[in-house]
Amino acid sequence: MVRPRIRLLDCISSFAAEELVDDFYSSAIQGKTQAKKTTRLASFPDYLFLQLKKFTVDLDWTPKKLDVSIEVPDELDLSALRGKGKQPNEEELPSDQPAQPEIRIDEGMVAQLVDMGFPLEGCRKAVYHTKSQGIEPAMNWVMEHMGDPDFGDPLQLVAKGKTSEFVPNEDALAMISSMGFSRPQAIKALKATDNNVERAADWIFSHTEELDQPEEVPMDTQGAAGQQGMKFRDGSEKYKLVAFISHMGTSTSVGHYVCHILRQGRWVIYNDEKVALSEHPPRDLAYLYLYQRV
Repeated sequence: MVRPRIRLLDCISSFAAEELVDDFYSSAIQGKTQAKKTTRLASFPDYLFLQLKKFTVDLDWTPKKLDVSIEVPDELDLSALRGKGKQPNEEELPSDQPAQPEIRIDEGMVAQLVDMGFPLEGCRKAVYHTKSQGIEPAMNWVMEHMGDPDFGDPLQLVAKGKTSEFVPNEDALAMISSMGFSRPQAIKALKATDNNVERAADWIFSHTEELDQPEEVPMDTQGAAGQQGMKFRDGSEKYKLVAFISHMGTSTSVGHYVCHILRQGRWVIYNDEKVALSEHPPRDLAYLYLYQRV
Protein backbone atom coordinates (compact mmCIF):
# COMPACT_ATOMS: atom_id res chain seq x y z
CA MET A 1 0.00 0.00 0.00
CA VAL A 2 1.28 3.44 -0.94
CA ARG A 3 0.35 6.18 1.53
CA PRO A 4 0.88 9.93 1.24
CA ARG A 5 3.72 11.02 3.54
CA ILE A 6 3.38 14.24 5.53
CA ARG A 7 5.81 15.76 8.00
CA LEU A 8 4.46 16.58 11.45
CA LEU A 9 6.53 19.77 11.33
CA ASP A 10 4.59 20.83 8.23
CA CYS A 11 1.32 20.22 10.07
CA ILE A 12 2.52 22.43 12.94
CA SER A 13 3.60 25.13 10.46
CA SER A 14 0.14 25.02 8.89
CA PHE A 15 -1.44 25.34 12.35
CA ALA A 16 0.67 28.42 13.09
CA ALA A 17 0.32 30.03 9.66
CA GLU A 18 -1.52 33.30 9.16
CA GLU A 19 -5.21 32.78 8.38
CA LEU A 20 -7.69 35.15 6.73
CA VAL A 21 -11.04 35.47 8.51
CA ASP A 22 -13.93 36.74 6.40
CA ASP A 23 -16.91 38.57 7.93
CA PHE A 24 -14.98 39.36 11.12
CA TYR A 25 -16.95 41.80 13.28
CA SER A 26 -14.67 44.69 14.28
CA SER A 27 -15.69 46.94 17.14
CA ALA A 28 -13.29 49.57 15.77
CA ILE A 29 -15.36 50.11 12.63
CA GLN A 30 -18.58 48.64 14.09
CA GLY A 31 -19.00 46.40 11.11
CA LYS A 32 -17.73 43.29 9.38
CA THR A 33 -14.38 43.20 7.63
CA GLN A 34 -11.56 40.81 6.79
CA ALA A 35 -9.08 40.00 9.54
CA LYS A 36 -5.81 38.13 9.87
CA LYS A 37 -5.49 35.50 12.58
CA THR A 38 -2.45 33.71 13.99
CA THR A 39 -2.41 31.11 16.76
CA ARG A 40 0.29 31.02 19.44
CA LEU A 41 0.73 29.47 22.90
CA ALA A 42 0.99 31.61 26.04
CA SER A 43 2.58 28.80 28.07
CA PHE A 44 3.97 25.32 27.53
CA PRO A 45 2.89 22.39 29.77
CA ASP A 46 5.02 19.57 31.11
CA TYR A 47 3.13 17.18 28.82
CA LEU A 48 1.79 18.20 25.43
CA PHE A 49 -0.83 16.30 23.40
CA LEU A 50 -0.88 16.71 19.62
CA GLN A 51 -4.00 15.48 17.82
CA LEU A 52 -4.04 14.98 14.06
CA LYS A 53 -7.38 15.50 12.34
CA LYS A 54 -7.44 12.28 10.34
CA PHE A 55 -11.19 12.33 9.75
CA THR A 56 -12.78 14.32 6.94
CA VAL A 57 -15.76 14.37 4.57
CA ASP A 58 -15.68 12.85 1.09
CA LEU A 59 -17.09 14.49 -2.03
CA ASP A 60 -20.44 12.74 -1.42
CA TRP A 61 -20.53 14.09 2.17
CA THR A 62 -19.77 10.72 3.76
CA PRO A 63 -17.23 10.75 6.62
CA LYS A 64 -13.97 8.95 5.95
CA LYS A 65 -10.63 8.34 7.60
CA LEU A 66 -7.48 9.76 6.01
CA ASP A 67 -4.94 6.99 5.44
CA VAL A 68 -1.68 8.95 5.57
CA SER A 69 1.78 8.37 6.99
CA ILE A 70 3.15 11.07 9.30
CA GLU A 71 6.87 11.64 9.74
CA VAL A 72 7.05 12.13 13.51
CA PRO A 73 10.31 13.34 15.07
CA ASP A 74 11.56 12.01 18.39
CA GLU A 75 12.09 15.59 19.60
CA LEU A 76 10.23 18.84 18.97
CA ASP A 77 11.31 22.44 19.38
CA LEU A 78 8.17 24.62 19.47
CA SER A 79 9.91 27.92 20.25
CA ALA A 80 8.31 29.47 17.16
CA LEU A 81 4.87 28.95 18.73
CA ARG A 82 5.65 31.04 21.82
CA GLY A 83 3.22 33.96 22.01
CA LYS A 84 4.64 37.40 22.78
CA GLY A 85 1.40 39.25 23.54
CA LYS A 86 0.49 42.66 22.14
CA GLN A 87 3.28 44.16 20.06
CA PRO A 88 4.35 47.88 20.08
CA ASN A 89 2.78 48.45 16.67
CA GLU A 90 -0.53 46.87 17.69
CA GLU A 91 -3.55 48.13 19.61
CA GLU A 92 -6.47 46.27 21.10
CA LEU A 93 -9.98 46.52 19.72
CA PRO A 94 -12.36 48.72 21.73
CA SER A 95 -13.87 46.71 24.57
CA ASP A 96 -17.25 48.45 24.51
CA GLN A 97 -18.32 46.77 21.30
CA PRO A 98 -22.07 46.52 20.67
CA ALA A 99 -23.84 43.20 20.62
CA GLN A 100 -23.20 41.31 17.42
CA PRO A 101 -26.09 40.45 15.11
CA GLU A 102 -28.13 37.47 16.23
CA ILE A 103 -27.04 34.21 14.64
CA ARG A 104 -29.88 32.38 12.92
CA ILE A 105 -29.95 28.63 12.40
CA ASP A 106 -30.35 27.67 8.73
CA GLU A 107 -32.89 24.86 8.91
CA GLY A 108 -32.02 23.84 5.34
CA MET A 109 -28.45 23.06 6.40
CA VAL A 110 -29.77 21.22 9.44
CA ALA A 111 -31.97 19.06 7.19
CA GLN A 112 -29.00 18.19 4.96
CA LEU A 113 -26.96 17.05 7.97
CA VAL A 114 -29.89 15.04 9.34
CA ASP A 115 -30.21 13.29 5.96
CA MET A 116 -26.63 12.07 6.48
CA GLY A 117 -27.77 10.17 9.56
CA PHE A 118 -26.77 12.52 12.40
CA PRO A 119 -29.06 13.45 15.35
CA LEU A 120 -31.24 16.51 14.85
CA GLU A 121 -30.02 18.40 17.92
CA GLY A 122 -26.38 17.70 17.11
CA CYS A 123 -26.96 19.08 13.60
CA ARG A 124 -28.61 22.21 15.01
CA LYS A 125 -25.59 22.76 17.26
CA ALA A 126 -23.22 22.32 14.31
CA VAL A 127 -25.03 24.90 12.18
CA TYR A 128 -25.35 27.31 15.13
CA HIS A 129 -21.70 27.13 16.23
CA THR A 130 -20.45 27.54 12.65
CA LYS A 131 -22.81 30.54 12.20
CA SER A 132 -24.61 28.96 9.22
CA GLN A 133 -21.54 29.52 7.06
CA GLY A 134 -22.06 26.36 5.00
CA ILE A 135 -22.37 22.59 5.03
CA GLU A 136 -18.62 21.94 5.03
CA PRO A 137 -17.83 23.94 8.24
CA ALA A 138 -20.90 22.41 9.90
CA MET A 139 -19.84 18.90 8.87
CA ASN A 140 -16.34 19.51 10.22
CA TRP A 141 -17.90 20.60 13.53
CA VAL A 142 -19.97 17.41 13.60
CA MET A 143 -16.89 15.25 13.02
CA GLU A 144 -15.03 16.98 15.86
CA HIS A 145 -17.89 16.84 18.39
CA MET A 146 -19.93 13.74 17.51
CA GLY A 147 -18.22 11.90 20.37
CA ASP A 148 -19.28 14.49 22.98
CA PRO A 149 -21.63 12.99 25.62
CA ASP A 150 -24.11 15.84 25.09
CA PHE A 151 -23.90 15.87 21.28
CA GLY A 152 -27.54 14.82 20.89
CA ASP A 153 -28.89 16.99 23.73
CA PRO A 154 -31.13 19.97 22.84
CA LEU A 155 -29.38 23.22 21.97
CA GLN A 156 -29.86 25.79 24.75
CA LEU A 157 -29.48 29.45 23.79
CA VAL A 158 -29.35 32.42 26.14
CA ALA A 159 -31.60 35.28 25.15
CA LYS A 160 -29.74 38.28 23.73
CA GLY A 161 -28.87 40.90 26.33
CA LYS A 162 -29.73 38.58 29.21
CA THR A 163 -27.63 36.45 31.51
CA SER A 164 -29.03 33.15 32.73
CA GLU A 165 -28.52 32.16 36.35
CA PHE A 166 -27.30 28.58 36.52
CA VAL A 167 -29.73 26.12 38.11
CA PRO A 168 -28.16 22.72 38.89
CA ASN A 169 -30.05 19.52 38.18
CA GLU A 170 -30.89 18.13 41.62
CA ASP A 171 -30.58 14.47 40.58
CA ALA A 172 -27.16 15.12 39.06
CA LEU A 173 -26.22 17.17 42.11
CA ALA A 174 -27.11 14.28 44.43
CA MET A 175 -25.11 11.85 42.32
CA ILE A 176 -21.98 14.04 42.34
CA SER A 177 -22.37 14.73 46.07
CA SER A 178 -22.60 10.99 46.75
CA MET A 179 -19.00 10.70 45.50
CA GLY A 180 -17.87 12.66 48.55
CA PHE A 181 -17.77 16.17 47.11
CA SER A 182 -19.38 19.17 48.75
CA ARG A 183 -22.48 20.82 47.28
CA PRO A 184 -20.56 23.95 46.10
CA GLN A 185 -17.98 21.73 44.40
CA ALA A 186 -20.71 19.68 42.70
CA ILE A 187 -22.50 22.83 41.53
CA LYS A 188 -19.26 24.20 40.09
CA ALA A 189 -18.65 20.98 38.14
CA LEU A 190 -22.21 20.85 36.80
CA LYS A 191 -22.07 24.51 35.81
CA ALA A 192 -18.87 23.91 33.86
CA THR A 193 -20.47 21.00 31.97
CA ASP A 194 -24.05 22.24 31.43
CA ASN A 195 -25.56 19.84 33.98
CA ASN A 196 -24.10 16.75 32.27
CA VAL A 197 -23.35 14.38 35.13
CA GLU A 198 -20.91 12.16 33.18
CA ARG A 199 -18.87 15.12 31.99
CA ALA A 200 -19.10 16.71 35.45
CA ALA A 201 -17.49 13.65 37.04
CA ASP A 202 -14.64 13.79 34.52
CA TRP A 203 -14.32 17.55 35.05
CA ILE A 204 -13.96 17.14 38.82
CA PHE A 205 -11.13 14.63 38.61
CA SER A 206 -9.24 16.74 36.07
CA HIS A 207 -9.80 20.06 37.92
CA THR A 208 -9.32 19.07 41.56
CA GLU A 209 -7.11 22.11 42.23
CA GLU A 210 -9.84 24.45 40.97
CA LEU A 211 -12.76 23.10 43.02
CA ASP A 212 -12.28 25.54 45.89
CA GLN A 213 -11.06 28.49 43.82
CA PRO A 214 -13.23 31.63 43.49
CA GLU A 215 -15.79 31.48 40.69
CA GLU A 216 -14.09 34.18 38.61
CA VAL A 217 -10.28 34.13 38.40
CA PRO A 218 -8.69 36.76 36.12
CA MET A 219 -6.08 35.36 33.76
CA ASP A 220 -3.03 37.29 32.57
CA THR A 221 -1.24 36.92 29.25
CA GLN A 222 1.42 34.64 30.72
CA GLY A 223 -1.06 31.86 31.46
CA ALA A 224 -1.05 32.37 35.24
CA ALA A 225 -4.08 33.14 37.34
CA GLY A 226 -4.46 36.20 39.56
CA GLN A 227 -2.96 36.44 43.03
CA GLN A 228 -5.69 34.26 44.55
CA GLY A 229 -5.72 31.75 41.69
CA MET A 230 -3.59 28.76 40.85
CA LYS A 231 -0.26 29.06 39.04
CA PHE A 232 0.34 27.18 35.81
CA ARG A 233 3.75 25.64 35.21
CA ASP A 234 5.58 27.01 32.19
CA GLY A 235 9.02 26.23 30.83
CA SER A 236 11.05 25.12 27.87
CA GLU A 237 9.42 24.62 24.46
CA LYS A 238 11.46 21.46 23.75
CA TYR A 239 9.79 18.06 23.96
CA LYS A 240 10.42 14.35 23.35
CA LEU A 241 7.91 11.75 22.15
CA VAL A 242 6.86 9.37 24.96
CA ALA A 243 3.55 7.84 23.78
CA PHE A 244 1.01 7.71 20.98
CA ILE A 245 -2.47 6.28 20.34
CA SER A 246 -3.52 4.63 17.09
CA HIS A 247 -6.94 3.88 15.59
CA MET A 248 -7.03 0.49 13.88
CA GLY A 249 -9.64 0.33 11.13
CA THR A 250 -10.66 2.16 7.96
CA SER A 251 -14.08 3.42 9.13
CA THR A 252 -14.85 6.53 11.17
CA SER A 253 -17.62 4.79 13.10
CA VAL A 254 -15.92 1.53 14.15
CA GLY A 255 -12.42 0.36 14.93
CA HIS A 256 -10.03 -0.40 17.76
CA TYR A 257 -7.60 1.77 19.73
CA VAL A 258 -4.13 0.74 20.92
CA CYS A 259 -1.48 2.69 22.80
CA HIS A 260 2.32 2.67 22.60
CA ILE A 261 4.36 4.03 25.54
CA LEU A 262 8.12 4.56 25.76
CA ARG A 263 9.30 2.85 28.93
CA GLN A 264 12.97 2.65 29.95
CA GLY A 265 14.03 3.40 26.39
CA ARG A 266 11.84 0.68 24.81
CA TRP A 267 8.42 0.95 23.14
CA VAL A 268 5.64 -1.08 24.74
CA ILE A 269 2.25 -1.75 23.10
CA TYR A 270 -0.93 -1.80 25.21
CA ASN A 271 -3.80 -3.59 23.46
CA ASP A 272 -6.61 -4.07 26.00
CA GLU A 273 -5.23 -6.63 28.47
CA LYS A 274 -2.32 -7.56 26.17
CA VAL A 275 1.01 -5.84 26.88
CA ALA A 276 4.17 -6.57 24.91
CA LEU A 277 7.37 -5.04 23.59
CA SER A 278 6.96 -3.40 20.18
CA GLU A 279 9.87 -3.94 17.80
CA HIS A 280 8.50 -1.67 15.05
CA PRO A 281 6.05 0.81 16.64
CA PRO A 282 3.82 2.28 13.87
CA ARG A 283 4.02 5.84 15.13
CA ASP A 284 3.59 7.19 11.60
CA LEU A 285 -0.01 5.90 11.59
CA ALA A 286 -1.13 7.29 14.96
CA TYR A 287 -3.49 10.21 15.45
CA LEU A 288 -2.73 11.29 19.03
CA TYR A 289 0.82 11.94 20.24
CA LEU A 290 2.05 12.67 23.76
CA TYR A 291 5.25 14.70 24.17
CA GLN A 292 7.09 15.32 27.45
CA ARG A 293 9.16 18.39 28.17
CA VAL A 294 12.87 17.68 27.87
